[in-house]
Order: sequence, then structure tokens, then C-alpha cells
Amino acid sequence: MAHGFINCLILKCFENITIFIAHLTKTIIIMKKLTFNRSFLFVALSALLILGCKEAPKVAEVEEAVTVAGITDSEFNTLWEKVAALWEQRDSALIQGVYADEFIRISPGGTSTSAEELANELNAVGVAFPGLKLNLLSYDICGNMVSTHWSVEGDFTGEIAGLKGNGKPYSVKGITVITVEGGKIIKDDSYWDTYAVFAQAGGYAIVEANAETE
Repeated sequence: MAHGFINCLILKCFENITIFIAHLTKTIIIMKKLTFNRSFLFVALSALLILGCKEAPKVAEVEEAVTVAGITDSEFNTLWEKVAALWEQRDSALIQGVYADEFIRISPGGTSTSAEELANELNAVGVAFPGLKLNLLSYDICGNMVSTHWSVEGDFTGEIAGLKGNGKPYSVKGITVITVEGGKIIKDDSYWDTYAVFAQAGGYAIVEANAETE
């Protein structure tokens, strides 16, 4: 029980972090020559962790997540096969087999609360990353919540958010926490390293801060 309690507490904090990151990502304007100050980046990441866990869930809420009727390994693996098919085939007809009628998905790509909004994200991904392959690296179940560590790979031959691919292979890792009811996803909190995509597309770099600046 203690192990499950800690896992659920971590998942709850991660949910808050992904929501904050999603809103922050929307404010970033993608430029052809994107630069970052390492000191600023460190401070920003530290702030994300603090803000993400600032409003920690109450003990009762976490205990409820531990004791709620959970998803089994077999049920999760079946669901994940559908998730992989959805993102690899990018067929909007598969959405209803993965997500419940009412759901919310929060990610660096935006927020989706309907099949239509999610289909738009699928189309954008399809244009930018044809041939995308989704790999499950690990997962941990806590009641009806599952944290997943995954990677995607393929060739960045298209364009997304004004960023043109260079046709070279890419590989990006990410984390997703899903909440499941009735065998379908009702909540999806996802995060991946957006900068890694930019860097592999070419023309982007992290530069050191000028030590002489006042």
C-alpha cells in the first residue's frame, strides 16, 4: 500500500506539471534560430517542479486513487496496442476505441477535449512525421491510473508549427499518465522533449550566457 500511495502522489504531481508546461508551451513563438540561456533554463525547470507539486493532492484523494478499481496488466496492454495503432496509423476512426466519449488530453501539442480536436492533432503529426513508430519502454499501474514511458522514432520529412524537417531519422522520449474508466482513457497528461525535435530538425542550438553581461 505504501508503494502504491507514493506512486499515486508522484502521478498527481506530474499531472499538475504537465498542465503548467502545456500552457507555457503555447506562449513560445517558434523562430528559425532558437536560442536558450542555460541559467534561465535551469531556473525555469526548477520553477516547473515547484509549481507542479505546490498544490499537492490531499491524502484522502491519493488513498482513493490507490483503492479504486484498477486496470490490470492485461487490460493495459490491450489498451496500449490500440493507442499505438492510433498514433502510428493516425486514423481518426480509431479514437472512439481508445478515448471515452468525454475526455481531456493535455500535451505540448495543445489540449483536446473532443474526437475532432484530437483528430486535428493526429493530422498534424501525420503531415510532419509519416512513418512514426511508438514504442512502450516501461509502465507503472496505480489503481486506474497508468504512468508510461515511451519513445517515438521515424523520419522528420514534413512540417509542423512552421518547422520544416530535414528528412533525417529522429527519436524522442516522453511520459504519459492516463486515467482509465471502462477500458478507455478519460484523462491523458503527456509530455515530451519538444526541444529534442527542434534540435534534430536542424538550425537550433543552446548557447551559453555571456559571462560579461551585467
